[in-house]
Order: sequence, then structure tokens, then C-alpha cells
Amino acid sequence: MIIEKLLLITASAAAIQPFYSEVLGLPVIRSEQGSFTVQAGWSELTFREMDPQPAEKHYYHFAFTIPENRLPEAKKWIEALVPIGTEAGQDVSYSESWNSHSVYFEDPAGNILELIARHTMDNAAAHPFDPQQDILCISEIGVPTSSVPAAVDQFESFGLMTYKTRNDSFNPIGDDNGLLMVVETGRRWHFTDKTAESFPVRVTIRGIGELYLREDEQGLSIENIN
Repeated sequence: MIIEKLLLITASAAAIQPFYSEVLGLPVIRSEQGSFTVQAGWSELTFREMDPQPAEKHYYHFAFTIPENRLPEAKKWIEALVPIGTEAGQDVSYSESWNSHSVYFEDPAGNILELIARHTMDNAAAHPFDPQQDILCISEIGVPTSSVPAAVDQFESFGLMTYKTRNDSFNPIGDDNGLLMVVETGRRWHFTDKTAESFPVRVTIRGIGELYLREDEQGLSIENIN
């Protein structure tokens, strides 16, 4: 599953744009009052303010794929810039079932970002880690909901299928290229002290189009807005 575009809500686009453009070094391809877009490999990441501003503070969890052999260098790069998340005394997450290593950190708005090296992918880099070349794509976006099974059924109706194993509280949708991380609201995000809360997301998936995801009284609402 290829995530071509991801649009997230923020309280202040101007406050976080320098983090993405200057700290992470992602090229700004669009910028206007209340929003900006950066290029992250084959994906576009947009932050946009809502009018009027919502009372709650929006935060999301999403991941960037990096070359499968460059996690140690990427970790050294990012931890020189921002604090990285820890859990049980460890600052690198290893998933045996996914065959991947990750590090976690936050942007100034409290969004939880992840750099993930998936060893199942044939994307090893021969050169030293370079964020401008080696942030390859957005490969995950968290989708919290009160009813994971119902959300999974909806995604399947769009032809988006479970990755690995179906689960009632944590159920990724997609493949190694891109995943919608459908999780139960209130579940703690890995390597953080934050719980999964639902906020509106617009995600454009190659071959599917743009989906508007938001939680309502019935659970996750998925609207194809093409």
C-alpha cells in the first residue's frame, strides 16, 4: 500500500514548519497561511490548521521508512537533534514478527514520529545515512477507534486488507510499503506515555484515492472524497 499523501490537523502550522524543514530537512513544496506541505520520499505530508481551532490538542503517530541497513546511523542523527523515546531502558524497538527496528521521537506539537527500518524490504543503502535521501516514505499512520473490528471490516470493503494477523485491539492494514495502524482508543503508543486518541486524518492511497477518516458516535467513519 503506497501512502501518497497524508493530511493532519495542527494548532499552528507556523510553529512546527521549521522542525520539518530545518531540523528534519524535508523540502517544503507548499506553504501558505495556516498550512504547509513537505516531501518525504514518495509521500507528501501536510499540516493544516482548523478554523475555528478545536478545544483538544491534536497529535498523531506516523512513521517514515528508512533503508533497512541504516537504523544505527539514523538513530545517531535524530538523537543529536531531539530526545528519543525509551521503554524498559531501551531506546530502539525491535519487532521479531515484523523483522524491523525503530526509534521514536516527537515534534514540537507532540506528534509521535518513528523512523523504521524494515529488514523485509530490499532498500539497503550503500551510502551513509542522509535524511534528504533516506526518508523514503510515510509508511504508517495511526488510526485509533472505539471499535477496531468494525473499522477493519470497512477498510476491507475498500480492498485494504489486514497485515499479518487480525486482532481486536491492534490491527494494521496494508503491507510493508504502507500501513494504517488501526488501534483501540486509549491504548498506549509504543515507546511513549501517550494514549491513542482519534483525530481527523486525510490519507491518499495509490489505487484507492483520498480517504477522510474520523471518529463519530458509531465508531470510525471512512469517506472516499474523490
